[in-house]
Amino acid sequence: MSRDWTKEELENASKAMKAAGQLSYEEFCKQLNKTILTAYCKNADENLIKISGPYNCKEELEKQLQEHFGHLKVIIVLSEEDIAFIKENLG
Repeated sequence: MSRDWTKEELENASKAMKAAGQLSYEEFCKQLNKTILTAYCKNADENLIKISGPYNCKEELEKQLQEHFGHLKVIIVLSEEDIAFIKENLG
């Protein structure tokens, strides 16, 4: 959008978006700051498990894994940029 919104207009639009079941403006802005991170873990049987999702930082994903998947051993957490760098430099 190219027009400037007043604070009131932005708040009203944000409330309408939230009421419609979408992200509010504030939630949308928070999502923009997130990046896709991938955790590579092992379970008790030594199987490799890959878990990806949008997070603000690697530590946030590691904390979520510890809280919800304590049985997994986290090997490494990589961003999309990390993975692209590794792929480019393996060859």
